[in-house]
Amino acid sequence: MANGMGSVARILYKELVRGDLRKLKAESNDSDSGGGARDFRFRSFDVLLPVIQKMFPQSSQEKRRRNGQSVVIDIYKGRFFWRDSGNNVVSKESFFEPPTSARPGEGRIAKVHEYPCFDASNVNVGFGNRVLLLLIQLDDGAVWPYYAEETTLRTPGVWHPDVARELLDCLDAIRPASQATLGFRDFTNSGRYCNGR
Repeated sequence: MANGMGSVARILYKELVRGDLRKLKAESNDSDSGGGARDFRFRSFDVLLPVIQKMFPQSSQEKRRRNGQSVVIDIYKGRFFWRDSGNNVVSKESFFEPPTSARPGEGRIAKVHEYPCFDASNVNVGFGNRVLLLLIQLDDGAVWPYYAEETTLRTPGVWHPDVARELLDCLDAIRPASQATLGFRDFTNSGRYCNGR
């Protein structure tokens, strides 16, 4: 979190790609054949699960289709907090769904275009300016979504140095060019994950 914004307990982060921005604008259906789910997907769900359960600490059972059948699954629930245009703190119930049968390793936050906290109207994803979605959980348990542009992470004084270094170390780690950065850091213990490591 930016300097002076409180104590960070943990951060879950993923690099955004251009398709993610289309999802936020509800423009992700690229053909008449369907598709274009408007969700943020997080691969390595099993590894991320301990952090997800802390950020989305409640659960509810919901019916979903898995392998062509209706089944009951656990949906993780929490709240997202953000400041509106008047600088007032607002919140909305948030949900994290476990993997589907079609994408067995990916959990997701569905219907991201319905969350005002994910407004990305000023976010530019492009060469030399990678952007991370950050879910930042404070010591009080509140989860605040943010976007962090690589350029601001590399600018001293914009982000807390421990947070900036953690994110930059993962962005700079060697990985396949086709793989977006994904990870978490739990500052309450030694928990961390970066691009499969």
